[in-house]
Amino acid sequence: MYTAGNSWPSGPDGSKRKVCYFHDPDIGNYYYGIANPMRPYRTAMTFSLLKNYDVLQHMQVFKPVPARETDLHSFHADDYVDFLKRVTPENQKEHLLQLKRFNLGAFDCPVFDGLYSYCRSYAGGSISGAVRLNNGLSDIAVNWAGGLHHAKKCGASGFCYVNDIVLAILELLANHQ
Repeated sequence: MYTAGNSWPSGPDGSKRKVCYFHDPDIGNYYYGIANPMRPYRTAMTFSLLKNYDVLQHMQVFKPVPARETDLHSFHADDYVDFLKRVTPENQKEHLLQLKRFNLGAFDCPVFDGLYSYCRSYAGGSISGAVRLNNGLSDIAVNWAGGLHHAKKCGASGFCYVNDIVLAILELLANHQ
């Protein structure tokens, strides 16, 4: 059923849907670099728009709990996650073979300050959304910082370092098999 001006139509029983929105206020501080088109600050801009248009009053807003290392290991290879924890812009030249192996340091997946924290934040929002859906606490979960689905089990790809979509699906499958 569509009603003009209502983005979230009522549920099948006529009740309003419970929407949760995950936003880390620090997400906009991560920076892929000047030539890279990926701009995490856009999620901060989206949050500002939602706030200024009074949309946030229609949802529960949460700061995501960062994904745990064990969450990341549920899909990604141990050596890849360990490398994400260790690599920094300052030490990346010491790890040229691993950078190539894991597809880091290239144009689309540069190494930047706070890379591992960034990965844990955006993945945490998606996993937390899945947990809320599993527990019936929300009907809809939004994580604009997430959706970085190109990451592979053993490497980065297409601006994506960890595959938060797979991690959220694994969480959902815990209750829905």
